[in-house]
Amino acid sequence: MPRFFSAIILIVTLWAVSAERSSAGMWLVRGPANTSMAADPACKVRDIEPSAPDDHHLWIDCGIGEKHVTLLISSVAPFVAKDFTFKNAVPMFEKITAGTEWSAFKDKVKFIGGTSFAGFEPFAQMRLIGRLCDVGEQCPNPRERIVALKMLGTSRVTVSLIVMGDVEPKDYILHGKRVATYRYFPDPIATMVDTFNFATIQNAPY
Repeated sequence: MPRFFSAIILIVTLWAVSAERSSAGMWLVRGPANTSMAADPACKVRDIEPSAPDDHHLWIDCGIGEKHVTLLISSVAPFVAKDFTFKNAVPMFEKITAGTEWSAFKDKVKFIGGTSFAGFEPFAQMRLIGRLCDVGEQCPNPRERIVALKMLGTSRVTVSLIVMGDVEPKDYILHGKRVATYRYFPDPIATMVDTFNFATIQNAPY
């Protein structure tokens, strides 16, 4: 059974990479370890030289209206199934982003909720949402930034998707009064995160 954590914010985000148009106008990103993800036409694979022959990072930049969101797909040395838990999310984030421009955020990210499935049946999965807070800064605040982390793993490979960028605020109204403000990545980032999966495995744990 997946373990559910209370979430304040809903998660609404080089090998052969190919673009294939779907009926919805989206294109298909083919990533490492036989993963794939549907991407909006406003998203483009970043054209950069890999830092090393075995560089395992794929960057995707999305410009949706005035919002900019970046997605990072990468593969890392396999984690064991029991590592796919909420308490291990920050060390996983640090390992995944090591050597990238996002490594600077390792001391700022705080995961606040999501789901995890710590078993290779057929694969381990974790999907979390977090905040990026500067040290000593009250969070959440009007400048709050969020980060989404989705990880897939088998006994042989672990692949991750990390999403960061601009968000859209939405007030939660209860009995005519605003009681909270949620922050979401703009559509269709949620759809893209939903579709990130192993291409040959049809039945996800949840």
